[in-house]
Amino acid sequence: MNQLDRRIWIPSLLAIFALSTNICASAADDYSKQSVAQLIDELTQIDSQALGIASYAMYGTFLANDATISLKVGEIGVPPSRVPPQMRELVRRGPLALPELIKHLDDRRPTKWEVGNKPGWSTSQIPLEAYWWTIFSDEYDPRSRRPSDEEPGSWPVMKDSKNFEGRYTMKVGDLCYTLIGQIVNRRLVAVHAQPSAGLMVNSPIEVPVLAEEVKKDWGKADAEELRASLLADLRATSSEKWYTQNFNNSALERLRLYFPETYNALEGDDLKRKEIFEAEEAKRGSAEQR
Repeated sequence: MNQLDRRIWIPSLLAIFALSTNICASAADDYSKQSVAQLIDELTQIDSQALGIASYAMYGTFLANDATISLKVGEIGVPPSRVPPQMRELVRRGPLALPELIKHLDDRRPTKWEVGNKPGWSTSQIPLEAYWWTIFSDEYDPRSRRPSDEEPGSWPVMKDSKNFEGRYTMKVGDLCYTLIGQIVNRRLVAVHAQPSAGLMVNSPIEVPVLAEEVKKDWGKADAEELRASLLADLRATSSEKWYTQNFNNSALERLRLYFPETYNALEGDDLKRKEIFEAEEAKRGSAEQR
């Protein structure tokens, strides 16, 4: 091989190698092609706050959407949260992912994300770097609950909880708890800040009753049961208009993704709610583009 051939051949090999490497990396990052089991395995790679596991804020966004994350409650200066692609993809799988997520509620594999107080914290660091109190809590939003059942906006709380100190490493089962709530339209939030200067960690690992309640409510739920539950959510009423509308809209978001035929066939009052929902959605989209 002469010098000219070498100068052409070697760069060509390098280019081919780089291209093949990029293709492999792209395929590895394409979560839409992974199985539900693979996606759950990927939860071990979560290494920062995300919707449902954010220790300084609470968000109201449906993870399956690409829309801007909606901050509901948070401290001043809270950095914007993100949606890890493996979490988003699991929520998008909806009823197909639900049985596997439930099976993994006791999955103790650690993620790379920790919450709680760092060593050497001081009260001068509150609110963003430290908490007055940290609790493994038992907040649970049951399947049968409707907004008319109790005061709008309140958290259904059971009676099992315990204090903890220091840092807590989030487990795969904790993330599955949040993802299940996203799919079934219930507020199952693994981590959130709680006034004043508190941290609530709803871990089915540390508080097993949470896993028991999820399994009781959703362990045998198939796609048809989920569809029926979302329709019931859509028709829920409350004395607080803003709360009812938010609950209806969240049901519509899930019906549209998981059961498009049902969503497109809505009629009567359901159709009116759908039209209002779509009009508001279009209005928000126009405002964000300005």
